[in-house]
Amino acid sequence: MQENEPISNAPAWLALDQMQGGFIVYRPDGTLLFANKAAREHWPVLYSSMDEGVSFYDSVARQIRSLFPRLNEATFQVRHTIVMDAIRKCKDLDMVTATGRHVVTSHSRIEDGHLIGVTHDVTDLVQREISLNAARRHALMASEAKSEFLASMSHEIRTPLNGIIGMAEGLRHRVLGTEEAEMVDTIVESSHTLLLLLNDILDLSRIEAGRLEITPVVENVRDRISWIERNYKPLAEKKGLYLKVAFDPRIPEYLALDTTRVRQCIDNLVSNALKFTNEGGVTLAVMAGDMSRNGRIAITVHVSDTGIGISDVHRSKLFQNFQQADSSTTRQHGGSGLGLAISRKLAQLMGGDVTCVSKLGEGSVFSFSFEARVADAPKKVVKPKAGTGNREVDLLKGVRALVVDDNTINRRVARIVLEPLGVIVTDVPSGKDALARLDRETFDIVLLDVHMPNMAGPEVLRRIRDSRERWSNIPVIALTADAMNGDRERYIQMGMDDYIAKPIIESELVAALTRVHDAKGIRRLDPAQALTDLPDNQDTASGSEPKAAAAS
Repeated sequence: MQENEPISNAPAWLALDQMQGGFIVYRPDGTLLFANKAAREHWPVLYSSMDEGVSFYDSVARQIRSLFPRLNEATFQVRHTIVMDAIRKCKDLDMVTATGRHVVTSHSRIEDGHLIGVTHDVTDLVQREISLNAARRHALMASEAKSEFLASMSHEIRTPLNGIIGMAEGLRHRVLGTEEAEMVDTIVESSHTLLLLLNDILDLSRIEAGRLEITPVVENVRDRISWIERNYKPLAEKKGLYLKVAFDPRIPEYLALDTTRVRQCIDNLVSNALKFTNEGGVTLAVMAGDMSRNGRIAITVHVSDTGIGISDVHRSKLFQNFQQADSSTTRQHGGSGLGLAISRKLAQLMGGDVTCVSKLGEGSVFSFSFEARVADAPKKVVKPKAGTGNREVDLLKGVRALVVDDNTINRRVARIVLEPLGVIVTDVPSGKDALARLDRETFDIVLLDVHMPNMAGPEVLRRIRDSRERWSNIPVIALTADAMNGDRERYIQMGMDDYIAKPIIESELVAALTRVHDAKGIRRLDPAQALTDLPDNQDTASGSEPKAAAAS
């Protein structure tokens, strides 16, 4: 406050001078009437300059120069303009003080033209926000590193797993003794268990990273769950158990739901119920809730069993990652302890939950709920006529496939899967060899590995599409160990006609080839004439390797 200024209420000004926050009053002409002790500590150069009669405009400039002596002229002008504009227009102004604090000054103009400024120290809030942003960045980096690690491990594990499953499936097609056939079945079953565990870990990673999306399609929920019943009935009967399904008559015929995820959740519950039940059986009761105004309905699937039951203590651990009722459960029945945790997370993504009611020795009831939109019947799909159950296999007879993969085992697996279907297979170890073969020979489809040295799959695809040769539009299916969320969409967008994640499962590969045939058409060669289409020195059963070596 200037000494010559008449102030009628001196005690009030003295009280304002003791405030922890700054308090400033400017006259209508822009000169300083009052600045309390806190404000002067915030910006000593500004108020001492105004006390000396320096204009407000120049005093602000002096203060900015004092706080930031290394600013270049352009940056200085920007800051000076921002400060003056905020004060004139009574906007909140966030500035750093001479003591390094972050202060927000709120300005307001009263009726007689005086301008009042009140400061609030927000340093703690700013530091907390900085800490939160840093923690958020670190969490994001950790999540990305985890996703990259899982993607890498998934790729590395799927490659040898492809060889194990492929070779074992190939042995199944051969004449084996009873004991040898049982050994092969054990290999296949164990390999598929390992694949399920790998998929569970990837699903958990996708959910935790917020990258798993629910994709509804119109489905008859009764048909879907009845299919699950038919799938598990042989296992139940093998254990001497019953498996029953009952439907609430109020369930609409068609619902828009993510059938893959719904089935995954029910599969987990039914397989667990059968696993832990030795007498009696398992019952599925599918119930419908009331319909909401937006056309959505809650569906609850109760899976009850007469099994071993779960104690209250162990039930609290059921939905935690890698947890089972107790350690003896893992030893006796196997499993990773991920199924229920993933099922609950999936159910929550679908607007529901998974809960459990159980009593030790008397069985359990697991309830899986989700929301679905009531939908109209989808357009009818023309089904194949009776007697065409082997349509897919018939379509592939005489088809010439070029398999491109730098891994010898992967090429042999593809051959083992395809040749019994009547597909004429040529395999090459590189993209360069693939382009050369396409230029010299006639093929109907290309099965292309994505990750190869020197020329990766995407580059091979680009050269095929840009070649303007007769084979530029040949159907291409990506064969890759990339199985993270979004990989399929990425490769389809890239120009692949379909996508198969390794390890190669015969039914999945046949389904992909059939989809490509239906969508784009695959030129079929007459098997009897196919031999005449090969070069004179080309063995009919091999590509880049002699037949004996490929079959060894």
